[in-house]
Amino acid sequence: MCKNLTSLTNLLLTASRSGDRMSEIKRQMEHKRVHGRACDGDHEVNVELNGLGVVQTVEFSESLFQGPEHKATAQRLTLEAMTQAVAAAKQMHVQALRELTRGIDLPGIDKIFEEMAS
Repeated sequence: MCKNLTSLTNLLLTASRSGDRMSEIKRQMEHKRVHGRACDGDHEVNVELNGLGVVQTVEFSESLFQGPEHKATAQRLTLEAMTQAVAAAKQMHVQALRELTRGIDLPGIDKIFEEMAS
Protein backbone atom coordinates (compact mmCIF):
# COMPACT_ATOMS: atom_id res chain seq x y z
CA MET A 1 0.00 0.00 0.00
CA CYS A 2 2.81 2.42 0.91
CA LYS A 3 4.55 1.69 -2.39
CA ASN A 4 1.35 2.52 -4.30
CA LEU A 5 0.96 5.80 -2.42
CA THR A 6 4.57 6.71 -3.16
CA SER A 7 4.04 5.92 -6.85
CA LEU A 8 0.85 7.98 -6.91
CA THR A 9 2.56 10.89 -5.15
CA ASN A 10 5.45 10.77 -7.65
CA LEU A 11 3.01 10.67 -10.57
CA LEU A 12 1.10 13.68 -9.23
CA LEU A 13 4.33 15.63 -8.66
CA THR A 14 5.49 14.80 -12.18
CA ALA A 15 2.13 15.91 -13.62
CA SER A 16 2.30 19.18 -11.71
CA ARG A 17 5.83 19.88 -12.93
CA SER A 18 4.82 18.89 -16.45
CA GLY A 19 2.05 21.49 -16.47
CA ASP A 20 4.49 24.20 -15.46
CA ARG A 21 7.02 22.95 -18.00
CA MET A 22 4.34 22.86 -20.73
CA SER A 23 3.52 26.52 -20.09
CA GLU A 24 7.22 27.33 -20.37
CA ILE A 25 7.51 25.34 -23.62
CA LYS A 26 4.52 27.20 -25.07
CA ARG A 27 6.15 30.55 -24.28
CA GLN A 28 9.38 29.36 -25.89
CA MET A 29 7.55 28.12 -28.99
CA GLU A 30 5.95 31.52 -29.48
CA HIS A 31 9.46 32.95 -29.97
CA LYS A 32 11.03 30.15 -32.03
CA ARG A 33 10.82 30.36 -35.81
CA VAL A 34 10.57 27.84 -38.61
CA HIS A 35 10.73 28.56 -42.33
CA GLY A 36 9.38 27.22 -45.57
CA ARG A 37 10.76 28.13 -48.98
CA ALA A 38 9.56 27.28 -52.47
CA CYS A 39 11.16 28.29 -55.78
CA ASP A 40 10.36 27.99 -59.46
CA GLY A 41 13.03 29.66 -61.57
CA ASP A 42 13.35 33.23 -60.36
CA HIS A 43 9.99 33.03 -58.55
CA GLU A 44 10.27 32.49 -54.80
CA VAL A 45 8.02 32.42 -51.72
CA ASN A 46 9.34 32.40 -48.15
CA VAL A 47 7.13 31.73 -45.14
CA GLU A 48 7.97 32.10 -41.47
CA LEU A 49 5.92 30.58 -38.64
CA ASN A 50 6.47 30.55 -34.93
CA GLY A 51 6.83 27.22 -33.14
CA LEU A 52 3.08 27.12 -32.51
CA GLY A 53 2.38 27.27 -36.25
CA VAL A 54 1.20 30.89 -36.37
CA VAL A 55 2.23 32.69 -39.57
CA GLN A 56 4.69 35.50 -38.88
CA THR A 57 5.72 36.58 -42.38
CA VAL A 58 5.13 35.71 -46.03
CA GLU A 59 7.51 37.11 -48.63
CA PHE A 60 7.18 36.98 -52.42
CA SER A 61 9.86 37.68 -54.99
CA GLU A 62 9.13 40.69 -57.18
CA SER A 63 9.01 38.44 -60.26
CA LEU A 64 5.69 37.01 -59.05
CA PHE A 65 4.11 40.42 -59.55
CA GLN A 66 5.27 40.92 -63.13
CA GLY A 67 2.00 39.80 -64.65
CA PRO A 68 -1.28 38.00 -64.05
CA GLU A 69 0.10 34.80 -65.59
CA HIS A 70 2.16 34.32 -62.40
CA LYS A 71 -0.89 34.03 -60.13
CA ALA A 72 -1.04 30.22 -60.31
CA THR A 73 2.72 30.00 -59.67
CA ALA A 74 2.40 32.28 -56.63
CA GLN A 75 -0.43 30.18 -55.25
CA ARG A 76 1.44 26.90 -55.79
CA LEU A 77 4.67 28.20 -54.28
CA THR A 78 2.83 29.68 -51.30
CA LEU A 79 1.17 26.33 -50.63
CA GLU A 80 4.51 24.50 -50.90
CA ALA A 81 6.29 26.95 -48.58
CA MET A 82 3.45 26.84 -46.03
CA THR A 83 3.44 23.04 -46.08
CA GLN A 84 7.18 22.96 -45.38
CA ALA A 85 6.92 25.48 -42.55
CA VAL A 86 3.95 23.72 -40.92
CA ALA A 87 5.81 20.39 -41.05
CA ALA A 88 8.83 22.02 -39.40
CA ALA A 89 6.64 23.58 -36.69
CA LYS A 90 5.01 20.19 -36.00
CA GLN A 91 8.41 18.54 -35.73
CA MET A 92 9.63 21.24 -33.33
CA HIS A 93 6.51 20.81 -31.21
CA VAL A 94 6.85 17.02 -31.10
CA GLN A 95 10.50 17.33 -30.07
CA ALA A 96 9.53 19.64 -27.21
CA LEU A 97 6.83 17.19 -26.07
CA ARG A 98 9.30 14.30 -26.23
CA GLU A 99 11.61 16.23 -23.95
CA LEU A 100 8.72 17.01 -21.61
CA THR A 101 7.73 13.35 -21.29
CA ARG A 102 11.25 11.92 -21.11
CA GLY A 103 11.50 9.59 -18.14
CA ILE A 104 7.74 9.16 -17.80
CA ASP A 105 6.46 5.70 -18.65
CA LEU A 106 3.52 6.34 -20.96
CA PRO A 107 2.53 3.30 -23.06
CA GLY A 108 2.01 4.20 -26.71
CA ILE A 109 3.48 7.72 -26.45
CA ASP A 110 6.00 7.13 -29.25
CA LYS A 111 3.22 6.16 -31.65
CA ILE A 112 1.27 9.28 -30.68
CA PHE A 113 4.33 11.45 -31.38
CA GLU A 114 4.85 9.78 -34.76
CA GLU A 115 1.24 10.49 -35.71
CA MET A 116 1.54 14.10 -34.55
CA ALA A 117 4.62 14.66 -36.70
CA SER A 118 3.04 13.28 -39.88
